[in-house]
Amino acid sequence: MDAIAGNVFQGLTSLALEQFKLLWSAKHDVESMKNTIRAIRATLLDAEASANDSHEVRLWLERLKDVLYDADDLLDDLSTEALRRGIMTGNKVAKKVRIFFSKSNQVVFNFKMAYKLREVRGRLDEIDNDKKRFYLMDHPPKPLLVLEERKQTYSVVQDEIIGRKEETVKILSYLLDSNVKSSVSIIPIVGFGGLGKTALAQVVYNHVDVQKHFGLKRWVCVSEEFNVKQVAQKILGQESRKNLEQVQQELRQLIEGKKFLIVLDDVWNEDVEIWDKLKCLLTTGVEGSMIIVTTRSEKVGNMMNETYSPIILEGLDDDRSWELFCRMAFEGGRESNNKEMLKIGIDVVKKCGGVPLAIRAVGRLVYDKILEGITDLSYLRNSELWNIDQLEKRIFTVLKLSYDHLPSPMKNCIAFCSLFPKGFLFHTQTLIRMWVAEGFIQSTNKRCKEDLGNEYFMNLLSRSFFQDVKRGSSGDIVGCKMHDLIHDLAQFIAKDEYLLIKEEKAKSTKDTIRHLAYDVPRENWEVPTSFLEFEKLRTMLLFTHSFSSQMDHPVFDLLASKLKFLRVLDLGSSFMNKIPKSIGKLKHLRFLDLSCNDIKQVPRTITKLYNLQSLNLSWNPSIRELPKDVSELVSLRHLNLTGCDGLEWMPSGLRQLTSLQTLTNFVVDNREMHKKRASARISELSELNNLRGILRISGLKHLRSNPEEAQSARLKEKERLQQLSLCWDPLYSPSGEISKDASDELILERLRPHHTIKCLVIERFCGERLPDWIGNLMELRYLELVDCWHLTSLPEGLRNLASLQSLRIHRCPSFAADDIRQDFARIPSVRIV
Repeated sequence: MDAIAGNVFQGLTSLALEQFKLLWSAKHDVESMKNTIRAIRATLLDAEASANDSHEVRLWLERLKDVLYDADDLLDDLSTEALRRGIMTGNKVAKKVRIFFSKSNQVVFNFKMAYKLREVRGRLDEIDNDKKRFYLMDHPPKPLLVLEERKQTYSVVQDEIIGRKEETVKILSYLLDSNVKSSVSIIPIVGFGGLGKTALAQVVYNHVDVQKHFGLKRWVCVSEEFNVKQVAQKILGQESRKNLEQVQQELRQLIEGKKFLIVLDDVWNEDVEIWDKLKCLLTTGVEGSMIIVTTRSEKVGNMMNETYSPIILEGLDDDRSWELFCRMAFEGGRESNNKEMLKIGIDVVKKCGGVPLAIRAVGRLVYDKILEGITDLSYLRNSELWNIDQLEKRIFTVLKLSYDHLPSPMKNCIAFCSLFPKGFLFHTQTLIRMWVAEGFIQSTNKRCKEDLGNEYFMNLLSRSFFQDVKRGSSGDIVGCKMHDLIHDLAQFIAKDEYLLIKEEKAKSTKDTIRHLAYDVPRENWEVPTSFLEFEKLRTMLLFTHSFSSQMDHPVFDLLASKLKFLRVLDLGSSFMNKIPKSIGKLKHLRFLDLSCNDIKQVPRTITKLYNLQSLNLSWNPSIRELPKDVSELVSLRHLNLTGCDGLEWMPSGLRQLTSLQTLTNFVVDNREMHKKRASARISELSELNNLRGILRISGLKHLRSNPEEAQSARLKEKERLQQLSLCWDPLYSPSGEISKDASDELILERLRPHHTIKCLVIERFCGERLPDWIGNLMELRYLELVDCWHLTSLPEGLRNLASLQSLRIHRCPSFAADDIRQDFARIPSVRIV
């Protein structure tokens, strides 16, 4: 609630309002709204706490949220209009467009907005007056400045499991038993949520001896759905149009003659017949094949008790519980010198029942209070939550307590995650960009919102709201999951505003729904039109599992006309082959995902989305070009073109998008073609010094006539780039008949990146030697050379790079492979093909 109030307050103080000269008559309304919102924000913490026990306060908060959303949409209309006028003025547009923005039209628009502002102000005043009868106390939220500037340390225990040594040894003995005669054996791990079933399964799954013992390993998150075809497809690692019989046949072929290990994580289904059907498919493996099943249900564990008795997880003992608590609560895991605090800590840990997830949550809560200078934790020991008899309900309440103590903006981030299915693998940066698009990330000192969002994420990870992190080649966290109990909590706190539909005919009558997701894994499922009932939606996510579903034009046009307040729209893998022109109507849109489709052309109307921050077009290999007016996307920060291999040229004007942080692909056009179309020269990259992450530059062969032009990219100034790929020719000649070209050496010399680059890929380079600067990339972790036919040696300094972990050389026949392996023997991974 405070986040949306903060957005409205910022909107009321923005420069956009000043551009509407005729709003002088509404200045009083603006100042009044600012004062009202400031007063309301001061009481929000008390109101949200009182809402648990007061139906009246709860209804008051719902009314408040509704008017704040309307105010935010209205102010967004104003800022969008300001952007539009600025762009039109700057571009010296055609006469008919100038007429549209003539003084008379502007006057009409301005007075219309002034009227709407006055109407919203009246609603806010009414709500503010109603607040007085609740006698709410002022508890202003902590200023975000404190959150942003405070030194962050994260006591995350991610790579170690505490107190499960006995269970680990037992399961490993089962897995590595060479005397097993059964074609497939099942090892059930049983325990209620939060005890660490998944963590235990991960430890044994990733054990070095297990890695060597099994020829095939698969991890399948089953969660609430247990559909034989879906599980089989997950084991295969694909979704397809094939029917059940075809999928079963492919699964048998995959495992036939192999000793496999399959983990079925979080199984709920207690139907013996469905389980028998799946097991039947898995009997063609080699003797000693194993299935590990984790489940909260004792019935499921007993149902699968065929070879081994279930591993029943109990709570940690007192010593292990205290060890885990200390690691989470105290700096460096060392006990505090405060005897009273230790006494309270011991009491609280005992009441956690040995459940690791609860201990982590409480420990992190204590850690944060200590950082804030609070040492009196008696309120925590005396909390009524410890009076709950049933341990599982008590654990949920502990997690809710941890959530209640989050800074307000982070609460929104957790609620947002309720839109995703259980077991969903979040792409960290995508999730953060969605948070930014929704307005959850608030910065008061012009700090980059994505950086602050990453800090939010790390903070939530340290509190165990996320887990199972995945790291990329540069060592950064690229993915994570959410524990099922945390997901249950997210759904509990988001139930009135967020809705995840998992049934084809499911509907909701709640008019408070602002965020909607569909996850309906059914054959021949049609894209629903029921979402049109929620006209004030800000988010729509579509998780498509059926290859027969498709977002057709009439449905999209309806969406664009009805859901005009959308901020986040995810239509990835929705089998679209064309983006309708009506996309340009979604003027509030900040995040648009159209990845993994078969789109051939991006309509020019997409450049009317002046608020668009993230555009994901990745894995649309048929796209040939981008709209020539792409420079009008003045708010664009992320343009993902990964896998758009058909891209032939880039439009000019990219240099104007100085806020751009992500540009995964840049194509250097043929010099002659510059004269025929307004395509971008490599110098367009010169001003884009905020680029980070991955950048691939292809078509570098077009610079051979003027190698000096490569210097204009100014890659050395882009210090936040992590991975750089440089490709000369998109065509690969298997015959090896590629002419040597010394100009490639001049081009590469001038494409020197910042010395902090971590990954470098060079493809189809036709020179004989690499520049010496490669040997000075002190943080380089990964180097790959592909189809460099005339390359004979590596820079001398490369051998001294202590950070280099992986060297890949593919189809570079002039290299002496044995010499390379000898010179780089210290590197953990060297591959020459």
